[in-house]
Amino acid sequence: MNSQPSAVHLSDQARVLYRHVLRRAPATIEEHAAELGWTRTKAARQLAELESLRLIHLTEGAVIHADDPRLTLGRLLEGEEAELAARRQALIDVRVAIETYEADYRQGLLESGPRVPPWERIPASEVPSAIERLARSSRGVLRQVTSTLARGPGHLEAVRRLRAEMMAGGREQQSVFPLSVLEDPGWRQLAEARATAGERQRYLEDVPLDFIIFGDGGVLLADEDEPVVRAPDMLLVRSTNVQTMFTALFEELWRRADPVHEGGAAQADLRLLELLALGFKDEAIARHLGMGLRTVRRRVSALMDEHGVETRFQLGLAVSRRGLLK
Repeated sequence: MNSQPSAVHLSDQARVLYRHVLRRAPATIEEHAAELGWTRTKAARQLAELESLRLIHLTEGAVIHADDPRLTLGRLLEGEEAELAARRQALIDVRVAIETYEADYRQGLLESGPRVPPWERIPASEVPSAIERLARSSRGVLRQVTSTLARGPGHLEAVRRLRAEMMAGGREQQSVFPLSVLEDPGWRQLAEARATAGERQRYLEDVPLDFIIFGDGGVLLADEDEPVVRAPDMLLVRSTNVQTMFTALFEELWRRADPVHEGGAAQADLRLLELLALGFKDEAIARHLGMGLRTVRRRVSALMDEHGVETRFQLGLAVSRRGLLK
């Protein structure tokens, strides 16, 4: 690719000399240096930078001339635009290659069977990297059940950052929490942040165990032999039959759980509903709440599901009947 320096990145002093050359009649380097109050050595260094970009040229008698910037800078700009277009095409090629290789990999799994064990133990120190690998290599909804805030991988900082990144990219996440988390003084702020990012949350009186279902990628569950006082080791289950069982378990827990509670994550939805009731468009709601447009639409769709309605008008009637809006 073109390694020529960019005119956009001229040093401050080279930019000063270039503008000085443009504004006056052709002159020697000594004359320019004297008018700028520079030494000849300093002016010569900046002159060399301008010459390398072909923004100026020297004529007989070492007189400095500047060409029309529309021609010189335009030429450089066209070169950089061509380089950018080539870079974009290269990235597109990489994306296409990833999809092609992924299809080949999945076909290989179908023909030769699993290349990895149906389950494996993941030490606590390796849980964040395992979660990242599973999240990025899987497809479908992320479904999480958490028994306490102090247990399970969800409270780890690396996992929190990954969750935010995934949801910002449009990945759907559903989470079931015990009602006991509402007594935690830090939960309200955390719940609102996660709901604002797009997480769908429900609350159940008793949560039996901790696990995460990574779409079609596997199930990660806490080792029940580990003490609660520290992050537990995890078991990664890839068996299709076991994944189906955990998915069915999650759906039943999700059905029994309550989607609304006082304060916490419900406040983010109430603000969204208020703006909808006032007639704001999705784009305006996204700007007002600091959300992405896709996140707003995903939250509206989730609210419609939770209230058992099919249109936004019906959603407005449902929340009005329940007295959720003033």
